[in-house]
Amino acid sequence: MSKDELHLFRRQQIEDYRNSGQSAETWCEATEMKVSTLRYWLRRIKDADQPEPEQAWATMKLIDNKTPAKSTPVMIRVNNFEIILHRGFEPSVLTAVIQTLQGI
Repeated sequence: MSKDELHLFRRQQIEDYRNSGQSAETWCEATEMKVSTLRYWLRRIKDADQPEPEQAWATMKLIDNKTPAKSTPVMIRVNNFEIILHRGFEPSVLTAVIQTLQGI
């Protein structure tokens, strides 16, 4: 049985289990499946059915064109938020902030 065939087979089993109204233990006993296998496939199919998170682009622009390039701050917009970066910012902190804002 190929991976795709196994996946379809397990999806059908999960649908049968959900439609049965039985507890996991009762259904597994009747179908000779281990409860741990059922729970694994329930989790795996749930994860596969989750939509991919929406990707958003951040825009960036220089704030003041008259200031020398070395000290020009940069503004980044994520969703409705603006972040102003100055020379020497911590990239890891910026990454964490952007990830947080994308989740809002």
